[in-house]
Amino acid sequence: MLWLQSYWPRTYLTVGLMAFVLSAIGMPVAIVALRKLGVVDHVAEGKLHRKPVPRGGGIVLFLAFAVAVVYPGYRSTAFNGVMVGAFICMALGALDDFLGGSIPGVFKLAVLVVATLVLEPFGVRLNLFQIWPLDTLLTVLWIVGVTSAFNGMDNMDGLASGIATIVAALYLLIAIQVWLVSRTETSLSWFGMLAAGLVGANLGFLLFNFKPARIFMGDSGSFFVGYVLAALGVMGEWTESPYVSSMIPILLLGVPLFDFAYIIIARILTGKTRSMTTVINHCALDHLSHRLTWMGFSQRQAVLFIYLVCLALGATGILVRNSVNYLDSALGLLQGCAIVAVVVVLMRSANRRQRRSQ
Repeated sequence: MLWLQSYWPRTYLTVGLMAFVLSAIGMPVAIVALRKLGVVDHVAEGKLHRKPVPRGGGIVLFLAFAVAVVYPGYRSTAFNGVMVGAFICMALGALDDFLGGSIPGVFKLAVLVVATLVLEPFGVRLNLFQIWPLDTLLTVLWIVGVTSAFNGMDNMDGLASGIATIVAALYLLIAIQVWLVSRTETSLSWFGMLAAGLVGANLGFLLFNFKPARIFMGDSGSFFVGYVLAALGVMGEWTESPYVSSMIPILLLGVPLFDFAYIIIARILTGKTRSMTTVINHCALDHLSHRLTWMGFSQRQAVLFIYLVCLALGATGILVRNSVNYLDSALGLLQGCAIVAVVVVLMRSANRRQRRSQ
């Protein structure tokens, strides 16, 4: 294909393949090493796996990603900022994985806020209102929220890494679309390179994480991957309208964001969480994936169904980005709302079925 002879498309392919190979080769080594070090997620009440599984695969996931995206030698201020923040998130998660998840949720939240503020001097910030304190606050809420939501999605074999692959692939598609129009380097060029690295690294990890999982990504993976996906959502030049632009990453990341918001509200309304501390620390098998199993889905079926929802919302986001007027954008957003409404009905139906069975 002639377009692969150009620098950026060729770089995307190189980065994606390198990340995939490094991830696929590194995971078997990590499985053995983590078992010997005792970094294992043991069987316990409230967990789905039926045998001990090493956790901390996110360390190899990060290394595969980082080596692949650094290899081409491209540097920019924003790129450097995202990589620094991603390393902080991975290190925080790795420490928690090695300590058996004993780091308090409030401390982890504080570090995520710091990792987001690190982006400020590198120019990675939302510019929705063009008011510095307000846009900085929104950036913190967005990145910390997406990272936390993605961490919550790491609750079933292959789920988080599959969602990450889909969202990153959609990001990459947008970067390629922009390149096909301009045929020159743009601010989305490095954006596509990071997306390609995420796609490759997560596909390599999925070889060992799809059910039955032989390794879990742990917080080291979910924090770093969620953070990078959130940061790319900030940096993407989606459309000329800042308000339409703000909806596109929300649609692309709609599954983890909706799941996160829904369960927090549901837990508060049912009295399961009554303070900010319990909201942050509470863990339960009540996410979208779990509710689908209440309805009779197998774990694999639940994960594949969520993949489809993620693809549908992501495709809607791309349609909104490519819309030529506000009517097209409104219809696209209506389609996204309809998809979410279907999921809400499923989640509520699953909850009623679960209550009747108890």
